[in-house]
Amino acid sequence: MPTQLRADVVRALDAATEQVRAHRVCATTFVDDVMRLVDGTLRFLEADQSIWQAHRTILERLETITLLMESEKAATVAGPAAGLSPRALSTARAHAIEAIDHPRTKVLGQGRVNAAGDRVGLGQAGALIG
Repeated sequence: MPTQLRADVVRALDAATEQVRAHRVCATTFVDDVMRLVDGTLRFLEADQSIWQAHRTILERLETITLLMESEKAATVAGPAAGLSPRALSTARAHAIEAIDHPRTKVLGQGRVNAAGDRVGLGQAGALIG
Protein backbone atom coordinates (compact mmCIF):
# COMPACT_ATOMS: atom_id res chain seq x y z
CA MET A 1 0.00 0.00 0.00
CA PRO A 2 1.45 3.38 -1.01
CA THR A 3 1.38 4.94 2.45
CA GLN A 4 3.49 7.98 1.53
CA LEU A 5 1.08 8.97 -1.23
CA ARG A 6 -1.86 8.46 1.12
CA ALA A 7 -0.19 10.69 3.74
CA ASP A 8 0.59 13.33 1.08
CA VAL A 9 -3.04 13.35 -0.09
CA VAL A 10 -4.36 13.77 3.45
CA ARG A 11 -1.84 16.50 4.29
CA ALA A 12 -2.47 18.49 1.10
CA LEU A 13 -6.27 18.33 1.36
CA ASP A 14 -6.10 19.27 5.04
CA ALA A 15 -3.97 22.28 4.08
CA ALA A 16 -6.48 23.23 1.36
CA THR A 17 -9.32 23.00 3.88
CA GLU A 18 -7.42 25.19 6.34
CA GLN A 19 -6.78 27.81 3.67
CA VAL A 20 -10.51 27.97 2.93
CA ARG A 21 -11.34 28.28 6.65
CA ALA A 22 -8.75 31.00 7.20
CA HIS A 23 -9.51 33.03 4.07
CA ARG A 24 -10.85 36.40 5.20
CA VAL A 25 -9.68 38.96 2.66
CA CYS A 26 -10.26 39.29 -1.06
CA ALA A 27 -6.94 37.90 -2.34
CA THR A 28 -6.39 37.40 -6.06
CA THR A 29 -4.34 34.23 -5.49
CA PHE A 30 -6.82 32.46 -3.19
CA VAL A 31 -8.26 30.08 -5.81
CA ASP A 32 -4.85 29.33 -7.31
CA ASP A 33 -3.28 28.69 -3.91
CA VAL A 34 -5.97 26.22 -2.84
CA MET A 35 -6.14 24.52 -6.23
CA ARG A 36 -2.36 24.08 -6.25
CA LEU A 37 -2.73 21.98 -3.10
CA VAL A 38 -5.64 20.01 -4.54
CA ASP A 39 -3.88 19.45 -7.87
CA GLY A 40 -0.79 18.26 -6.06
CA THR A 41 -2.83 15.40 -4.62
CA LEU A 42 -4.08 14.31 -8.02
CA ARG A 43 -0.93 14.38 -10.14
CA PHE A 44 0.19 10.91 -9.05
CA LEU A 45 -3.24 9.29 -9.36
CA GLU A 46 -4.83 7.54 -12.31
CA ALA A 47 -7.41 9.70 -14.04
CA ASP A 48 -10.89 8.92 -12.75
CA GLN A 49 -13.97 10.73 -14.01
CA SER A 50 -15.58 11.10 -10.56
CA ILE A 51 -12.40 12.50 -9.03
CA TRP A 52 -11.97 15.04 -11.84
CA GLN A 53 -15.62 16.05 -11.54
CA ALA A 54 -15.04 16.62 -7.82
CA HIS A 55 -12.00 18.72 -8.79
CA ARG A 56 -14.21 20.92 -10.98
CA THR A 57 -16.74 21.30 -8.15
CA ILE A 58 -14.00 22.50 -5.79
CA LEU A 59 -12.90 25.09 -8.33
CA GLU A 60 -16.47 26.35 -8.75
CA ARG A 61 -17.00 26.63 -4.98
CA LEU A 62 -13.75 28.53 -4.50
CA GLU A 63 -14.69 30.93 -7.27
CA THR A 64 -18.03 31.51 -5.53
CA ILE A 65 -16.22 32.54 -2.35
CA THR A 66 -14.05 34.93 -4.35
CA LEU A 67 -17.07 36.47 -6.08
CA LEU A 68 -18.87 36.91 -2.76
CA MET A 69 -15.84 38.58 -1.21
CA GLU A 70 -15.41 40.87 -4.22
CA SER A 71 -19.10 41.81 -3.97
CA GLU A 72 -18.66 42.58 -0.29
CA LYS A 73 -15.62 44.74 -0.99
CA ALA A 74 -17.45 46.62 -3.76
CA ALA A 75 -20.48 47.18 -1.52
CA THR A 76 -18.27 48.51 1.26
CA VAL A 77 -16.48 50.88 -1.08
CA ALA A 78 -19.70 51.97 -2.84
CA GLY A 79 -21.33 53.00 0.41
CA PRO A 80 -25.10 52.61 0.70
CA ALA A 81 -25.29 48.97 -0.49
CA ALA A 82 -26.34 46.59 2.23
CA GLY A 83 -23.22 44.47 1.79
CA LEU A 84 -22.78 40.76 2.08
CA SER A 85 -24.39 38.67 4.71
CA PRO A 86 -21.74 36.92 6.82
CA ARG A 87 -24.02 33.90 6.65
CA ALA A 88 -23.72 33.74 2.84
CA LEU A 89 -19.94 33.74 3.02
CA SER A 90 -19.96 31.18 5.82
CA THR A 91 -22.22 28.93 3.74
CA ALA A 92 -19.97 29.32 0.69
CA ARG A 93 -16.96 28.35 2.82
CA ALA A 94 -18.79 25.30 4.17
CA HIS A 95 -19.69 24.22 0.64
CA ALA A 96 -16.06 24.60 -0.49
CA ILE A 97 -14.82 22.53 2.45
CA GLU A 98 -17.43 19.88 1.69
CA ALA A 99 -16.30 19.89 -1.93
CA ILE A 100 -12.71 19.27 -0.80
CA ASP A 101 -13.81 16.42 1.46
CA HIS A 102 -15.62 14.67 -1.41
CA PRO A 103 -12.50 13.85 -3.48
CA ARG A 104 -10.68 12.97 -0.25
CA THR A 105 -13.17 10.14 0.24
CA LYS A 106 -12.96 9.11 -3.42
CA VAL A 107 -9.17 9.28 -3.61
CA LEU A 108 -8.54 7.43 -0.36
CA GLY A 109 -11.12 4.78 -1.20
CA GLN A 110 -10.60 4.30 -4.93
CA GLY A 111 -7.46 6.22 -5.93
CA ARG A 112 -4.78 4.29 -7.75
CA VAL A 113 -1.15 5.19 -8.31
CA ASN A 114 -0.40 6.25 -11.89
CA ALA A 115 2.81 5.73 -13.89
CA ALA A 116 4.26 9.05 -12.65
CA GLY A 117 3.72 7.97 -9.04
CA ASP A 118 5.40 4.66 -9.81
CA ARG A 119 8.41 6.44 -11.35
CA VAL A 120 8.97 8.56 -8.24
CA GLY A 121 8.59 5.61 -5.89
CA LEU A 122 5.15 6.30 -4.42
CA GLY A 123 3.87 2.82 -5.22
CA GLN A 124 3.32 0.39 -8.04
CA ALA A 125 1.22 1.73 -10.91
CA GLY A 126 -2.38 0.61 -10.48
CA ALA A 127 -2.08 -0.03 -6.73
CA LEU A 128 -4.80 1.36 -4.47
CA ILE A 129 -3.59 4.10 -2.15
CA GLY A 130 -6.30 3.53 0.44
